[in-house]
Amino acid sequence: MLPLAGGLHSCKPAEPAGAVAGSTGTPVAESTVQTSFAELALEESTVPVRPGVPGKVPFWNEAAKRFIYAPAFDFKPVANAVTYRYEVISEAGNQTYSFEAKAPYEALSPVWAKVPVGNFEIRVTGLSASGENLGLAGTGKHYRAAPFTGNYRQAVLPYDKSAMLALERLMNEAYVTYWFTHKKPDPSYLNYRYPAKIQSALVIGAVTYARLKPNTAEARKATELARIVADFMLGIRFKPGTAWEFFVPTYHGTKFPAEAKRSHMNPVNNFTVMGVDAGVAFLDLYDLTKDAKYLEAAKNIAKTYLKNQMPEGSWYQFVHHATDKPVADNIVIPTAVINYFDRLKNDYQVAGLESATRKALAWIMEHPVKTFDWQGQFEDVYARPPYRNLSREQACDLAIYLFNNSRDNPGHVQLAEELVRFSEDQFVVWEQPRAYAATNKTPGRSSKDWITPSVQEQYVFWYPVGRAAGVMVDTYWHAYKETRKPLYLAKAKAIANSFTVVQQAHEGEYPTFFTEHNLPLWLNSVVYPAKVLMNLENDLRKNL
Repeated sequence: MLPLAGGLHSCKPAEPAGAVAGSTGTPVAESTVQTSFAELALEESTVPVRPGVPGKVPFWNEAAKRFIYAPAFDFKPVANAVTYRYEVISEAGNQTYSFEAKAPYEALSPVWAKVPVGNFEIRVTGLSASGENLGLAGTGKHYRAAPFTGNYRQAVLPYDKSAMLALERLMNEAYVTYWFTHKKPDPSYLNYRYPAKIQSALVIGAVTYARLKPNTAEARKATELARIVADFMLGIRFKPGTAWEFFVPTYHGTKFPAEAKRSHMNPVNNFTVMGVDAGVAFLDLYDLTKDAKYLEAAKNIAKTYLKNQMPEGSWYQFVHHATDKPVADNIVIPTAVINYFDRLKNDYQVAGLESATRKALAWIMEHPVKTFDWQGQFEDVYARPPYRNLSREQACDLAIYLFNNSRDNPGHVQLAEELVRFSEDQFVVWEQPRAYAATNKTPGRSSKDWITPSVQEQYVFWYPVGRAAGVMVDTYWHAYKETRKPLYLAKAKAIANSFTVVQQAHEGEYPTFFTEHNLPLWLNSVVYPAKVLMNLENDLRKNL
């Protein structure tokens, strides 16, 4: 095992944002000091994220795990109350922070900057004009999460070198080299049963590795691997004439337990948003090889999306692939689809996608943008009722789309920044994670074993996952590129640096879980972050 720089939980100060040309370059100018980042982030944490207003703005945070930004809760009015006393009782030092407001659902902004990291109880009491206690409007127990300070880990390697090392490790895994001999997935690697997700990720990873090692034997071998896997995917696509023709299956093979087959995880079903994963793999491989069959495969996926788009603008999450009959009532948040259509239109001049993009974007604006029900969308998690399983990926997808399309839409940036704040508020762990799974005997499953900064995946899978962290790095970078606010760059680099640190605990590998312990590996949690860090290093060198 490689030595872990500074010890597993030590924190070396990071460089001031904007002061380096790359991830470990030499400072070129004086910049904002870390203390000012901490002060700015603490001040910003007093501004609530989409606070609810009864009858007007939904309260989205009923199942939230914790809060970086000042929350507001759906507490009900008390009869005859003219004002309300808010009490925030922190377990840290048993301190109480209080203020008064006219309504029982105000954000905790007046005292939030004073509330220390840790568990707290909120109690809101209705008062008469004379100050008499008329009863509780509401109470609850929550966790005040740590805001950004900037005082985290330095990068151990430049980001592109880190990405190359992670992909090199992946390219040499036995379940990867198996493809060269057998031209099919290694049955011992269980996650290959999700071909649209995992096999697509392997194609993207091989292409990314080839780009990192241009004009080498390694690049030629990686390109061969990408072709082998992509050609296998082409061979198992749903047949022409079926509802979801030309899609690579979400589920494939026999390695699904009987109870899974009775639910949505059945090879006859299709998780519709995952068509994008395969499409992106085909496009990346086309960009590398210029083999037209991969571009055609990507275009056919778009045509199937167009064919099955509902009049309202989206698609069902889980459907029977041959009939398009829904398996669950939940609707896709089609952010990935509009970003995919955007790439096809802008990079490959594919026509006929504008109307579908407008309809999908209109559906997003009318539904999750208004409700903030950013429901998790995962092929191995069944659809949940509203607000019970929020995730950050679709909010980040939309933020990136809005940043990229803000030139003629000035309101896009404000909404995009709100989505970034939501994603950070609910899922980014800068330090001091809330105690979780303390009784779990599996090393790495308990929050005491997590390496931070890190990013949680979703409410019902509350773990620090590499792909989730990669999404946040990419989102912060887009926020910085559009706004030029140094705090966004500092946050992107803080999480990117964490990849290079956790990598050392795993002999160069990007693990799926940010912990020093070995837990099951999803190779997409290697590939996506590697691609993000490669691009980040290139962008930093060009833009700073």
